[in-house]
Amino acid sequence: MTLNRIKSLARTPPLLLAQMLVRRIPLRPIDVGKLCFLQLNSVPQVPAAMLRGDADVRFATVDDLDALGRLRDHKPLFRRRFADGDRCVIAIIDGRVVGYEWFSDGAVHHETGWGYRIAIPGGYVYAYDAYIEPAYRNTGLWLRFKAHLADWMAARGKHGVLTFVDYGNWPSLRTHLRFGFRPTESVLALRIVSLRLFRKVRAIGMATWSYLAWIAMLPSPAHLHHATRALHAALAVVRR
Repeated sequence: MTLNRIKSLARTPPLLLAQMLVRRIPLRPIDVGKLCFLQLNSVPQVPAAMLRGDADVRFATVDDLDALGRLRDHKPLFRRRFADGDRCVIAIIDGRVVGYEWFSDGAVHHETGWGYRIAIPGGYVYAYDAYIEPAYRNTGLWLRFKAHLADWMAARGKHGVLTFVDYGNWPSLRTHLRFGFRPTESVLALRIVSLRLFRKVRAIGMATWSYLAWIAMLPSPAHLHHATRALHAALAVVRR
């Protein structure tokens, strides 16, 4: 292991370091993570000038299962979601599905990755599992999904969106914060074989999240050092 690698690991937040270690264990009997919940307390607002690209965006149906399965090999899971009444917005380019995002407007959603039970506030929509083919990322498709959702929400009297971002997914966090989402709470998750343990913790403040999301996008070791110091300070506040 090189000196630079050792320095990089030393700057890694403890939770992400633990995650890296346990995910190297064969069959992954143990896992740890944090679900960072955010809310948008309004119908998504996407100016028409920001709706770029030639994608056809619409709600998917069960007839689109094969196309969704070709994009990601989760066809049985997608089928269950349709059966549960969840909705999926898809983007189609040149006759091919290149992206999707799922939504639920029920009272409760059972998250599949951790098995966590998510209570959806009245009047809110839960947005989850957004995926865009790498070649089409940063082309405005995520905004197209939100604009399509906004029309559906307005027609049904919905007034907010709930979602979560995995801790450490700085690009997604930064995108949500810039769009107007605000942190509400975080949930520490621990899985040991089939046992799952969860603990709610206070969300890190908006200013700290914004700073971390910005600083983590920069490659400079000095920037990462300052980000880690800010994170440790924020975690100290959460533990009080």
